[in-house]
Amino acid sequence: MLAQKAHSHNKEPWSFGVNGYYGTLFRYRSGLPALNFTHPFGTELYANRHTFGRREWERVFKYPQIGFALSYYNYGVPDELGEAVSLTTYLDNVIIEGPKSSLRFNVGTGLVYSSRYYTPITNEMNKAIGSPITFSFRGTLRYEFPLSTHTFLNLNLAFRHFSNGGLNKPNNGMNFPLLGVGLRYQAKQVQHHVASDSAAPVNRSWRFNLRFAAGVKEVLRIDEKHPVYNVTAYASKRMTKASSVLVGADAFHDSALHNEFINISQTPPDEELDPRMAGITVGHELHLGKLSFITQLGRYVYRPYTLFPTYYQRYGLQYCVTKNLSASAMLMVHSRTANVVEWGIGLHL
Repeated sequence: MLAQKAHSHNKEPWSFGVNGYYGTLFRYRSGLPALNFTHPFGTELYANRHTFGRREWERVFKYPQIGFALSYYNYGVPDELGEAVSLTTYLDNVIIEGPKSSLRFNVGTGLVYSSRYYTPITNEMNKAIGSPITFSFRGTLRYEFPLSTHTFLNLNLAFRHFSNGGLNKPNNGMNFPLLGVGLRYQAKQVQHHVASDSAAPVNRSWRFNLRFAAGVKEVLRIDEKHPVYNVTAYASKRMTKASSVLVGADAFHDSALHNEFINISQTPPDEELDPRMAGITVGHELHLGKLSFITQLGRYVYRPYTLFPTYYQRYGLQYCVTKNLSASAMLMVHSRTANVVEWGIGLHL
């Protein structure tokens, strides 16, 4: 559809839909085969806010839809895994758009409430869900075509991952692919906005940043929560309107090292443990207006004990409160194992 100029008083339209899902569970308990062959099913109600290019990042990403979804899942293992309800937000982008149909992909995150989770004695077999509230990561590939002027049919291939990010143990997490079908209703057609003036050029100068973060984690199944602190200093360089490269260094203070030794069946040293670690990082920042998605790969350069792998990753969201101040939530991971969720404040100079 050709872009048309939208009047300044026009509001961004919404559309609403429902999806039904059916899938299978990946292994969630050690000792089980790769697939358990239980079949979860679910229902999802969602609302999408359609952007029409009022903001520059919307035009850069070809007018994405900003979605909010309320989902229900039944795992088919009532006594052990129970049911789950999730509330997520996501960004939905077009991949291929034809004259009528389109292929789209959405990715997002949110929170999950699980009716059954690990509890000693009463539910010890549940190694997947360690707490009633966990985090959700979602990705959905969907093919959409119209049934009428305002109604669209969706065929979906989805993947869901639930994890508490090391807040509670055990935390193997839930991973399950799903096939889905659904309907979406859109009352108003979207008129895309064409900028009347040229966009500001990209400032490619280097910028210095500091992030102070803290989190808590459990290491053993019966354990207290241990605080973890992190200071990150990094330089960022804007390459395009949507992307920046990041280069920096991390300093960590991890108070859980004593229990980390026990967790890998080693005897902790008799002397006082050194909780400090340091690493260097490279990364990428994807800009969506004031919100950005950060990915980093780090390598430890100071690590007194070989409790963790040499490399680590960080994934998270950052929101710019002002030009020089931000708030962030990051998941630090060792290979495929969540280490800690870092809640941080950033200074940008």
